[in-house]
Amino acid sequence: MANSRQRHLAKTITWRIIGTMDTVLVAWLISGNPMTGFKIGATEVITKMVLYYFHERIWYKVNFGLERRKEKPAKNIISQEFKIDRENREALLGQRPLLIWFTGLSGSGKSTMANLLEAELHARGFKTYILDGDNVRRGLCKDLTFTEEDRIENIRRIGEVSRLFMDAGLIVLSSFVSPFQNDRERVRQLVGSDRFVEVFVDCPLEICEKRDVKGLYKMARRGEVNNFTGIDSPYENPTNPDIVLKTAEEDPQDLLNRLLSIVEPKITTHKNGEV
Repeated sequence: MANSRQRHLAKTITWRIIGTMDTVLVAWLISGNPMTGFKIGATEVITKMVLYYFHERIWYKVNFGLERRKEKPAKNIISQEFKIDRENREALLGQRPLLIWFTGLSGSGKSTMANLLEAELHARGFKTYILDGDNVRRGLCKDLTFTEEDRIENIRRIGEVSRLFMDAGLIVLSSFVSPFQNDRERVRQLVGSDRFVEVFVDCPLEICEKRDVKGLYKMARRGEVNNFTGIDSPYENPTNPDIVLKTAEEDPQDLLNRLLSIVEPKITTHKNGEV
């Protein structure tokens, strides 16, 4: 799946070799002229190779026949009520749950800022948890690729996990490229706008490429990584983020202070304020 284009290209070439040999032989037998057979075969191999390649790419994006990608609504599911709810957990932990959603290009500084914020919140006695893109794809989302539909499913799962962690009373910091505006908005609606802070980590593509700590941009430019955001897959800038962090222009500590000024009032309870 990860090398889908190379696979489609290999399938295209091998199939056309077989098909062309058949065409050359048939044309030769019908015309009685071997050169006519070779000319027809050469023309066909070029045109049909191109058509077949695009045919395969189009079908790769179609859901038809792929059971895993179909949404099947659950039936006969009834929510179970328990004695201890989120309000009880909030009171016990002395904090208000919040989802802080870091979005931006790879290499923009999302994980760095999430790490700095969590460390500071932890030092102040808040109970937190970071959900990070690479870490999540090692387990919960290891069956997903980087096609558009799988990216959508990836963020849907993260939204649901974030909601569960918030129900447990935690402050969740989610660091994901999350390139599509609709996906981020769905997560906001899922957890509630008053419990969601969208952090746009805004860094120019050229700076992200220069950083390229993981070497992914170089691989994407060479065609070794497909559907890479900013290169051959789009990133939709947030239309109305709660805060914008320009990591290429501002000092990390200054950015952290700005984050804290927005986050801390949302997670502090009256009990926190008295301590």
